[in-house]
Amino acid sequence: MRRIIQHQETLIYYDSPQLFVAYDQFNTQYLGLLVECTEHFDKFLCVPVTPLKLKYFFSGSVELREIYENPESEELFYAEVVGEIKDIQLIPLVRDSLLEDWLPAHDFYFKKDKEPENIVESRPVYQLSEEQLKDLLDLLKYKPLLEILSKQQGLLAGRNF
Repeated sequence: MRRIIQHQETLIYYDSPQLFVAYDQFNTQYLGLLVECTEHFDKFLCVPVTPLKLKYFFSGSVELREIYENPESEELFYAEVVGEIKDIQLIPLVRDSLLEDWLPAHDFYFKKDKEPENIVESRPVYQLSEEQLKDLLDLLKYKPLLEILSKQQGLLAGRNF
């Protein structure tokens, strides 16, 4: 499944966005950090963040590097953006291939003057193993059958013998 994120807010701008908040089709929020500029595209390192972690980051309580080194869902992505930050396709990044140069500097804390009114409320980010995902998909195949059986049980329970 493709993950596409939408720009929500630029936190740091210097000639172009350096750090921004975005959200995906499931309302999961991401921090995007500029890690590389070329003449063809800007490359961003993106990590999912919960609203609570984002709130702590905005209050200056969490170091930016900590968010990237220890992501809440163990997922990391990068995105190559040409022009405007819009409809950004995330590309999964294998943690072992993460370049040290891409990580933010140590001791970078961000303090936002006021808490944004438009933080997207999202559910916690969960990561399923491949086996768990297969089990879930197998269960979903039987959903129509389970609904029919449930209705039949309800009808039988309503009869007096």
